[in-house]
Amino acid sequence: MGDFRPPHPEALLLSPVDIAPTLHLNFDVVTTNLYRQSALTSNVPYRWGFIDKPKEGEIFVIFHRGGPLTDGLMFLEQEHSFLVPKQGQGPDIECYEAKQGFIPGQDSQAFRIRRRYHFIRPHNPNVWLVHYSRSPTPVPVAMHLHQQIRQYPLPNLPALNTFIGGNRMGEMAHEEEARQIIAAVQARAPEAFYNPQRGGPHHSGPPIGYGGMPQDISSQTAILRELERKKRMIAPPVRRDEEDSPDEDAAVSVRTLALSRYKRNHELMEEVFHRAAFGTRRVEEPSSSTPGMTLEEITSKLAATQASIDKMEAKLNELRRLKEEKEQAAEVMMS
Repeated sequence: MGDFRPPHPEALLLSPVDIAPTLHLNFDVVTTNLYRQSALTSNVPYRWGFIDKPKEGEIFVIFHRGGPLTDGLMFLEQEHSFLVPKQGQGPDIECYEAKQGFIPGQDSQAFRIRRRYHFIRPHNPNVWLVHYSRSPTPVPVAMHLHQQIRQYPLPNLPALNTFIGGNRMGEMAHEEEARQIIAAVQARAPEAFYNPQRGGPHHSGPPIGYGGMPQDISSQTAILRELERKKRMIAPPVRRDEEDSPDEDAAVSVRTLALSRYKRNHELMEEVFHRAAFGTRRVEEPSSSTPGMTLEEITSKLAATQASIDKMEAKLNELRRLKEEKEQAAEVMMS
């Protein structure tokens, strides 16, 4: 099995499934495309490449294990992260945002914004959706800040395709195999497979859905969320009778358990049929093993008990009297 060591320190694993550029990226588009890309990671290999001086509105899907992201931009503000507010029972999405970006030697104002999103759980957290937009309030850039942050020209990378998920995770795929896989997936789900930098077809507007029709992002997101909810559902617990012990199944064999339950149910049904036939509930006759006591015996026993109580009270009073006399004598001696 291979690994994910890049052929160049600034190279990234890029998804071959691209998304139509847009300046305004809402939560539904982010969620839908992260779901789609996470589902494709086990079937579609990613290819090593660069993100360099991206245009406004461009969207990239990359495999990134954290750390700084080099894309040819310099940012005046420190990148910070936050959780995207959820809508319903969707997964947790984290966003890293960097503002006031500019291309050194080209932009006189810092107006570029980079936001990159990824699932925290339960999907692959290394799949990122990176979006570039612009700020309505640009900031002038001082001349001394125009310093190149990467070496140009960028080298030509070998055609390396790597699986980032599934059973072939970390394995390499030849260029011809990668093209066949992408063509097969595109035939089943003809999303927007294009990349202007690679000379592919380009289109504007919303992403294309199945059958080549414009995709309804809101409806697809609702379907994906429903599927996610069903996957998380836990199987209902096995129903037990109220009189069953929690460890009844583990303590006895199946045959013994079946016989005991049959006997118990048979006794209950016998009681039901007896009351239905005779109209009264069967009452067991009192046992004669313990003979009863007469009134005279009870009176005599009570009198003896009362006499014993009186005797104990008299003894207790005598002990209290002796204790008080000793305490008085001790006080006299002390005085």
